[in-house]
Amino acid sequence: MPGAGPSPRHFGLSQQGSPPTTHPLTGNWRSSPVICGLAATLRTGLRPPDTSVVRDDATPILLLPARFATSGGRHLHAPSGASLFDTFGALANEYAVQAQDCLVTAFKYATLPGINREKPDTSAITSLTWARITVRTPGASGEDLARACLIAARVLFGYWYPEQAGGPDRISAAHSLPANQINRSAFAFLHSLPPPHKKWGPQVWQAMKAWPPLPGAAPQGKKGRPAGVPTVARHQVATGMRTNIVHQLKGDEADGILLLLPDAGSVQRWATGDPATNEVLRVWYVAVTRARRLAAIALLEEETDALARLLTERQVPVRVV
Repeated sequence: MPGAGPSPRHFGLSQQGSPPTTHPLTGNWRSSPVICGLAATLRTGLRPPDTSVVRDDATPILLLPARFATSGGRHLHAPSGASLFDTFGALANEYAVQAQDCLVTAFKYATLPGINREKPDTSAITSLTWARITVRTPGASGEDLARACLIAARVLFGYWYPEQAGGPDRISAAHSLPANQINRSAFAFLHSLPPPHKKWGPQVWQAMKAWPPLPGAAPQGKKGRPAGVPTVARHQVATGMRTNIVHQLKGDEADGILLLLPDAGSVQRWATGDPATNEVLRVWYVAVTRARRLAAIALLEEETDALARLLTERQVPVRVV
């Protein structure tokens, strides 16, 4: 019949609409064929690598022998003694991947470069220090930015509403203050502050008094003034790349991924562990499948050759740098 749509049989369906066979979806719309091959070594079963349907790219997996430091920003590339992240950035550039299009990830926050984590049970002025650093840090997570705004709101509300009990949520409800208005004010306030230092407190106080108050504010002298001296965290090395733990990467992706494996025995775990029961292997799988074009793994210098052999045996192209 002219104008009639295709029949179910046109798509291999019965008249009832049920497919006669099951076809597993194994196409990968994100990663290169080499990265698909790498990911296949980290999952259960003997299923072949997913088929890369977006590009034909033979860029090998980069293995970087590393010397890991206690501070995430101070890891070194073992062969050269240079910063691990500078080395990865230069290698990514060789493959036309820019630093801003790369993401550095690891199982634990402590392994990563970038901003320090907020420490519990700190003074208001020290928490505000962390918040100010966070909003000025490229690639800070949404969770950290939200926490930074909450810290700033608590400080400002303590000055604006000194006689009202409860946190920002309770006070904002009493004054019908929209959450987006509070967050905008808190974020802008943090951005306006100078860099933290030991005598930062008086500058913060002057900024608080000068900041445009929200409706219903009724400051009373020095009530709400942050007391004490801030603990200024040691400067963290900037990489120009986004950083986050693997558990926060759901739905994320990047042209280049650097996965940090600082623990001894990582290759043994890779070779013999069961992803069905080993959470770490599943985490590594998530990490490498975030990469579109370039995947790199930094691991202990003495384990690098073993991982290169393992991946080569499984037909995954590697380059040890």
